[in-house]
Amino acid sequence: MKVLKYVSIVLCCLAITGCEIDNYDGPDATIQGRIFDHLGKPLEANQGAGIIRMREISWAKDETSYIGNQTLKVQQDGTYRHTKWFSGTYLMLPYAGAFFPYDDEKKDGDDAGERIEISGTTTKDFTVTPYLTIEWVKKPYVTADNFIECSVKFTRNQKTGYDMPDVREANLHIGRTINPVGSRDGDLVNSPIIADANLPNSMEGQELTMRTKRAVKYTGIDYYVRVAINCKTVSGNNATNYPGMGADNYSSIEKIYVP
Repeated sequence: MKVLKYVSIVLCCLAITGCEIDNYDGPDATIQGRIFDHLGKPLEANQGAGIIRMREISWAKDETSYIGNQTLKVQQDGTYRHTKWFSGTYLMLPYAGAFFPYDDEKKDGDDAGERIEISGTTTKDFTVTPYLTIEWVKKPYVTADNFIECSVKFTRNQKTGYDMPDVREANLHIGRTINPVGSRDGDLVNSPIIADANLPNSMEGQELTMRTKRAVKYTGIDYYVRVAINCKTVSGNNATNYPGMGADNYSSIEKIYVP
């Protein structure tokens, strides 16, 4: 009985200790901004893409250490805004997206990125060089037989000091929401729509025509259309295997009404 009594006392003490108020300050800062491409235009990105690496160095033991590894997600137009963030000092690095390494010196090393003090509302913009720029030649339209067609062209971008990866494949995304990648209708489009062997680098600047594999079944509704093209590591040149290789570059999003 004495043993049971002592155990009960210990458990009560632990329970009381566990009920103490957590007086550590909660996240009280906002970090926001936008990622631009090398032409000064908002980067066309995948909705919710985690392409900003965050490493807190406020409490690190030395200049080469960091506490934790987190990711900021961005919207389709390259904007981001996170309102529940702990104030402190961070290394911020655009990372693992369809663009050349942001930090030319340290690439994706542990100490790569920009040192940013975050408190209150902090705005930080970045400029990156995407592998490809995708432009509409013919914006999406409905054909007489109720198919959806469109065409684009791509430009391969170059960043000083880096080799360019090879173009890989193209995808057509058609969905019922403003996020056509996430709501993609597989009944209308194949994946990929232009495969590896049919999309060499020599197609740069040429018109690529895309068409749904079947007529649109439902009418009197809106569809959202977007084209994605990605790259791959050059065979025999591992230097082009950059972080995020294979991620998509995107066109803008176009809404089309099917009468």
